[in-house]
Amino acid sequence: MRDFKLIMSFVQNFNKRYPRFLKNLLGEFPNLTQRELLMCMYIKLNYSNHEISELMNISKTSVDSYRHRARKKMKLKRSDSLISHLNKF
Repeated sequence: MRDFKLIMSFVQNFNKRYPRFLKNLLGEFPNLTQRELLMCMYIKLNYSNHEISELMNISKTSVDSYRHRARKKMKLKRSDSLISHLNKF
């Protein structure tokens, strides 16, 4: 329950800073999972994969998997930057 409250607090604070980010991202990519969305939010804030793994309490390999799945759903090429793409929202 504590983790849920922390995540909700994070999401609320993030939405204050970037009020259209989630709406625009979900509008274009409605099939992103909650975990993928959370990871995208951390990436938008320039967190490293190591920091994301600690915050989400998952392995670095899992972070790589979420990034890969999100990139695939966004139809990004290998040469496209996920960070640059997310910064457009």
